[in-house]
Amino acid sequence: MEHTNRTIRPLTQQDLEAYLDIYLNAYPAYKTLDEACREHYREKHRLELREDRQVQTVGLFEGDVLIATMKLILFSMNCFGRMQTACGLMALEVHPLHKKQGAALEMIRYFEDYARRHGALLTLLLPFQISFYRRMGYGFAGKLYEYHLPTAVLPKPDGEARRHLRLLQPEDFDRVLACHSRFAAQNHGMVEKFEEEVRAARTDVQVRRIGYCADDGTLQGYVAYRFESASDTNYTRNRLSVEELVYDDGAVLRALLGALKLQEDLAQTVLLRTGEEDFHHLLEDPQDVSGNYIDYGFLQTNVSAIGTMFKILDPAAFVTATAYRTLPQGTLTAAFCYRDELAHRDCRTVLRFDGGRWSALPEEAPAEVTVTCRQGDLASLLMASCGLESMVRLGAVAVTGPWQQLAQLLHYGQKPWLNSDY
Repeated sequence: MEHTNRTIRPLTQQDLEAYLDIYLNAYPAYKTLDEACREHYREKHRLELREDRQVQTVGLFEGDVLIATMKLILFSMNCFGRMQTACGLMALEVHPLHKKQGAALEMIRYFEDYARRHGALLTLLLPFQISFYRRMGYGFAGKLYEYHLPTAVLPKPDGEARRHLRLLQPEDFDRVLACHSRFAAQNHGMVEKFEEEVRAARTDVQVRRIGYCADDGTLQGYVAYRFESASDTNYTRNRLSVEELVYDDGAVLRALLGALKLQEDLAQTVLLRTGEEDFHHLLEDPQDVSGNYIDYGFLQTNVSAIGTMFKILDPAAFVTATAYRTLPQGTLTAAFCYRDELAHRDCRTVLRFDGGRWSALPEEAPAEVTVTCRQGDLASLLMASCGLESMVRLGAVAVTGPWQQLAQLLHYGQKPWLNSDY
């Protein structure tokens, strides 16, 4: 059903009360919905509309009635070692009485058009329902691994590491931001913090930070954590919940883990999250506190989760913009065939691999290898969050020609992961 009287535009201060009606009903968790709650979010969103430059809040109107809203974020994202523009979707919400009428789909179309107009290489979102976005052409970034460990198993800090550790203060926050930006610039798939995220972190007084400082005073890493009660009856039983673990190199990471270990008299366990799939090799005993046993003879170390999903809006343009990416040596022409889920048309992207670089060829160019896949899986392959070998082995893609060479050419040393709060 086509709705001819619908329009999408940026929201203004005059739309604030209608916006709150939708927002507070779409995300009711942890909200009392009384006047104090409404006033808190009224002031929060008033500030965002007035000051934010990276984020634009837009609404879908049916006539003059606001029926859906969302926030669009222009991120600075690491794509194979260089920061590029990406566009994120945040807080997509539909009025309770206007659901199941195509409003979310219209907003997604606007979001992707907004991303194109602002030169974004790809779009990012956190899925409320994975299958919904899979059907729109979104693929997976790297997974997040959550470890709940006895604090005692963390690496012990040596004397040299202790010499560099500092308990950071609120006045160090700008140094923390600079350190995080450097971390993002060193890790594929990471994004710099955006304005709303920065404000929330700056004012959260319950978060403690320990930093690792070089001899010249440069903050080379930090761990942000909070204490959480682990017992309803014993105040001495606590856990450390780690919210950020940022580091320039492995030595800094080990030192920061050592700083957490020093807190084992206060917190018996530690909860930390990482996108490093080999993190368990860092620990003498990575078995988590669950004691879970999986047949046959496997001991649980962590739980994993899918978070950010992304979509490459124009694969040929993406490859052209990342022509600097260093690839394994080899010469090959490969075609990727997929269906554009929102445009309802079949597409073909042809890539040339030569001299450790890749480039895009005309879509009708002949190819030695053809990969047929879903649009979202193409994004995961090109962003290196999955390997072609495993996708073929699992039957997730179909291939013809010498695909093993293509699998080697697409390999990258780090899967993209991020844990930004958007």
